[in-house]
Amino acid sequence: MGDPTRAGTGPARFAARCLLVLALASSAAAQGGWVTEKYPDLGLTFPRARNYEQIPTPPDEDHVVLYFAEKVPEKSRERKEIRPELNVVWIEKCPEDRRPTDTLARFVEHAYPKWKLGGAVEGKTRNGYVGAEYSLAPFAGARDPRTGWVYAYQGEKRTIAFLGFCQEKDLKDQVKIWRYAAERVEFAEPEVPSTGELERSYARLALPNPEYRIAVRQKLVRGWKAEDTEHYIVVYDTTDQPLVRKIVRDLELIHGEYEKLFPSASDSTPVSTVRVCKSAEEYVSYGGDPHTAGYWNADAEELVLYDAEKVERHVKSDADTFVVLYHEAFHQYIHYSCGELPPHSWFNEGHGDYFSGASIKDGRTRSIGPNPWRVETVKAMVDFGKTIPWKEILRYEQPEYYADDKVGLCYAQGWAMVYFLRKSKAVEQRPEWARILPTYFGTLQRTYRESLADLEKTGRKDDVASRAKAGLAAREKALQAAFEGVDVAEIDAAWIEFVRGLEVPKGG
Repeated sequence: MGDPTRAGTGPARFAARCLLVLALASSAAAQGGWVTEKYPDLGLTFPRARNYEQIPTPPDEDHVVLYFAEKVPEKSRERKEIRPELNVVWIEKCPEDRRPTDTLARFVEHAYPKWKLGGAVEGKTRNGYVGAEYSLAPFAGARDPRTGWVYAYQGEKRTIAFLGFCQEKDLKDQVKIWRYAAERVEFAEPEVPSTGELERSYARLALPNPEYRIAVRQKLVRGWKAEDTEHYIVVYDTTDQPLVRKIVRDLELIHGEYEKLFPSASDSTPVSTVRVCKSAEEYVSYGGDPHTAGYWNADAEELVLYDAEKVERHVKSDADTFVVLYHEAFHQYIHYSCGELPPHSWFNEGHGDYFSGASIKDGRTRSIGPNPWRVETVKAMVDFGKTIPWKEILRYEQPEYYADDKVGLCYAQGWAMVYFLRKSKAVEQRPEWARILPTYFGTLQRTYRESLADLEKTGRKDDVASRAKAGLAAREKALQAAFEGVDVAEIDAAWIEFVRGLEVPKGG
């Protein structure tokens, strides 16, 4: 997990620490004792420091099978600048030597390209696995406030490594904890977990795609729970049960709103995971960008967010959590309804933000109003002449839309464009404007489906480059069809007047 890019201590000092025998009492005093972790499916048993907690690894993670991080203290003054973490890495050997990560050195080269693995210091032998301890140092010029440490065991079939990262000033104390766990690991042959009880349970529920749901439940980290709906399996670490109940209920209600505007091209009922982390810290540790509040991972079929409860004037509010939920759940829905092809960013992100304005109460969607996060920004863009001409932003591909110097402007304008096309009375009175969104979606859906059929005939349906080229062509064709007969400069001017008349919602 992560990409540490700053040096730790030198090899000589590191080796000296490796040869130091640490008593249990010295480690326990620093972290409050130990808990035995058992993972029969991995064949691993080892002690885990009580002041560490397990965090799930993303479904598309290939090598990090277990991930732990130091618990975040409630008092901010007690929190470390860099949260210490310990990863357990699983590296299968490959006799044909086809995989670039079938050894520890290759794993480090692939996963941490800015770091250099130091020389091995002889470690313990456990159940036939030979251990060694390593330094982990960056190449010159790399910048990162963390430093690293590795204890790896090499066996006949695989290498299993403990990788720790923390701030350099915390390394001495953290290595005591990490080494104690690594040196006491027990290895056994992995067991295949039984799925019988889960299979019987899902047979009674008759929910779609039980195999996917069973796989998700089997990977639940201790303390995490799961709830099923028709289109989702919600896994969560928060203890806020009212929040979880509302998420489970609202997901299906907002899904119904997506279906009204965007009928799926497939008769299948896709299922994906919605993961609700208990805090922003857990969200970031799981892999979320600290500058975001949620994301949809298409490769892992997982929507990730966190309990973003805030307290203002002694009143608790979960509003931000649902702004993110409705937005990211749209990305999940459109991913499948468009045949796994993302639309242009203004359409995709704009509609995500459009649905974020939904008001869901008493079991139904009452209205869809302005997105509280975007109105003030887009009004300021209009006031200061900073809007992006429609003729440009309509064709932005994702790299342009997400450019550091304008991503915030793009998000605000993309929302306002979609909101205008769905809510403006001026659009209602102009048939050529009113047809833009449904024409774009229908053309995109149909064109890409036809392109995939052609690729399948030539045996190129699974070729990434061919699919990407077909996707670009489908987006361009959809845009041309949607804006045929539309004076883009005229609609841009009408949109600006519409934005000027918007009111900033409370809390915006």
